[in-house]
Amino acid sequence: QRLVPSRFEVDAATLRAETAEDKVKHLEQTLREKDNDIKSLQHKLDTSEEALDKAEAGLREANETCVFLFVLPSLLNGICAEMLRTFCSLRSLDAKAELAERQQMVAEKERDQWEAKCEATDAKYNAAKIELDNLVGEMEGL
Repeated sequence: QRLVPSRFEVDAATLRAETAEDKVKHLEQTLREKDNDIKSLQHKLDTSEEALDKAEAGLREANETCVFLFVLPSLLNGICAEMLRTFCSLRSLDAKAELAERQQMVAEKERDQWEAKCEATDAKYNAAKIELDNLVGEMEGL
């Protein structure tokens, strides 16, 4: 008789132990599933962070491009203005160079005319000197 209640207690304890083991197995299975979910979510998070980094880098590059494109017209205006000033300066220098060339040509022509006059005057002088020397020679002969 004493064994009967003990037997019930053993059966009840065995049932509780089996129930606890089933619960432990179920909780372990749930834990494994949660671990797998965590790993999957961690992978998705890593992938998303990489995509975010790439997107942010693209955004920074796009912003830099936008800033460059925003500044580009003013840079080009400055360059065009500088080119126009340079062009005007070159045109002015060309005009001055042409004027200097014309003045040089006029001066050379004037020099050539003076040289021709000088040669003509030298020729007249030499002719007059020869004539004078001849005249002096004739006068001495008298």
